[in-house]
Amino acid sequence: MTAGARIPTTLWRLLEGAVADLPPHERRDLYRRQILALHGPLSNLLLVLAVVQFLHGLIWLLWADEAMYSVAWRLAAGLLLVALALRFRALESVRRRRQVGLLFLAVVLACLVTPGSGWQQLPLAYLAGVLLLPLAGLPLLVRPGVAWSGLGLCTLAVAAILWQVQATPGERLAFAFYFAMSACAGLVLRRARANLAVRLDREVESLWQRATRDLLTGLLNRHGWLGLANASLSDAVAAGRQAAVLFLDVDHFKRTNDTHGHLVGDELLRRLGQLVQSRLGPRDLAARLGGEEFACLLPDGDRARAGALAQRLARDYRELASEYGSTLSIGIALYQQGDLLNDLLARADAALYQAKREGRDRVVFADD
Repeated sequence: MTAGARIPTTLWRLLEGAVADLPPHERRDLYRRQILALHGPLSNLLLVLAVVQFLHGLIWLLWADEAMYSVAWRLAAGLLLVALALRFRALESVRRRRQVGLLFLAVVLACLVTPGSGWQQLPLAYLAGVLLLPLAGLPLLVRPGVAWSGLGLCTLAVAAILWQVQATPGERLAFAFYFAMSACAGLVLRRARANLAVRLDREVESLWQRATRDLLTGLLNRHGWLGLANASLSDAVAAGRQAAVLFLDVDHFKRTNDTHGHLVGDELLRRLGQLVQSRLGPRDLAARLGGEEFACLLPDGDRARAGALAQRLARDYRELASEYGSTLSIGIALYQQGDLLNDLLARADAALYQAKREGRDRVVFADD
């Protein structure tokens, strides 16, 4: 990587934090969730700014000695901001929110330089409200393009103010310095918010994994199986695909534990979990339902594929556990009209016990 290419990458990581290291699809999902979560706080911020501007216009109407059209502009701008804030809150489209938000910011900046108020002769301290805009708004802006657009608009406004206002060079420099500090603080807070979002996502994912995964085998546990397998079966039925369930049980597992010890038994279960996972397709699901019992759902599992997979699992496990003489019995149930997941499991379980009665180490279909 060239130095010219490293600089933008380094700046991207500096500004976006942990978000920059996410794959594009995860980043898009994170942005989407954050936009939904922050829509309420950002709407509240806009509404507060709008109400403050409207009250400011009322104060000038009652007590200030200023041209009537200038006061009318303040009140009209306040009402427009209130309308834009309420419109922003009601919008579902992110693109429309962006447009309304930028228009809102443009009106806020225009309010700082009210026509006819002689603002060019006012002290810079009067216009200091613009210094708070990056600090207040940047942490709530999720997408980088929106954040940079807002910051760019504020920067242009500050440059115009410093160009037009009557102030000493020292006052202009101080105003620019404090604006830069506010922008940096806003960017730092935005980065901290993004890092927190990534961290929370990872913790939620970790909690979900622990809640739905079997720690020994890495397969789904019963809780995870019921949730995902029910949804997968419904999708397969809706798409008109044939589904199948395999019910696996390690033969004479208690005897293996008693003879070789529980550590050997756990190792056999772990190897079986790895074996099952390695043989499944991308849409297939596997779970350890408890003890030495395992289940597989094949959303695209016709009779030929389900039987071939079961025979291969039985053969591979027999070879893998040959030193302990451990084998598998497998029952298979094919989807029939109106079946629920529990119906398939029950029929596959009955076929499994048929395999046990016939001598173990074999595969039996429920409809045979």
